[in-house]
Amino acid sequence: MEKSQIEFLTELAEEFQQQTAINNRATEESEQSDALSTLVDLARDMQARLDQQQNRIRQLELMVETDELTGLYNRRGFMRRTREALARSARSGEKGLMVIADLDGFKQVNDEHGHAAGDAVLRHFGQNLRTHTRADDFVARFGGDEFAILMTGSDPDAAEKRLKQLQQATARFPLIWHGTPLRIQASFGFSVYTTKNDISDLISDADKDMYKNKHAGRNNQKPAQTDHNAA
Repeated sequence: MEKSQIEFLTELAEEFQQQTAINNRATEESEQSDALSTLVDLARDMQARLDQQQNRIRQLELMVETDELTGLYNRRGFMRRTREALARSARSGEKGLMVIADLDGFKQVNDEHGHAAGDAVLRHFGQNLRTHTRADDFVARFGGDEFAILMTGSDPDAAEKRLKQLQQATARFPLIWHGTPLRIQASFGFSVYTTKNDISDLISDADKDMYKNKHAGRNNQKPAQTDHNAA
């Protein structure tokens, strides 16, 4: 074979090797790109699943801390919020109020109008408390006809005034039950929390103050009743 043919075949072989190497690199790069794309898709899918799981956890946490009847905090949720508030108070020196409220004559409502009316009264009273407290306050139904309010960052000297306003708002907005106004009255009591307080003591002191007011008939409180003279 002549030299020129040998050189030609040699050059052809080299070109073939070069092209093969290029093709191999392209294939590897394509495979790497596909693998990277797959990993990105997997990561996005995992993040979406994680977000969904976190949302479900938050929903479950909300459910176990919410009173089913009124939509307010239940005792568990309220206690958690109170612990957080007391921790902030320990750091900042912030003061606030622990308020306990109890409906007057609630049994009479159940006896005269039935438990459905009683449930409606509880919802109405709870909504009234939420409407007439600040966004930073925490309102809860402890159970039965007992409610609690944590008034964060509140001036203790204004406590009596604030409770008077809540009491007046409660009496001012009766529940209309099948066309009949049901007047609602409640007794309130409070304790002041500072930088060093025990939750149980706060609730106990507020509860005692509430019952003292209930038994004393302060502010001319009357049982929840049907207002036959209302328009």
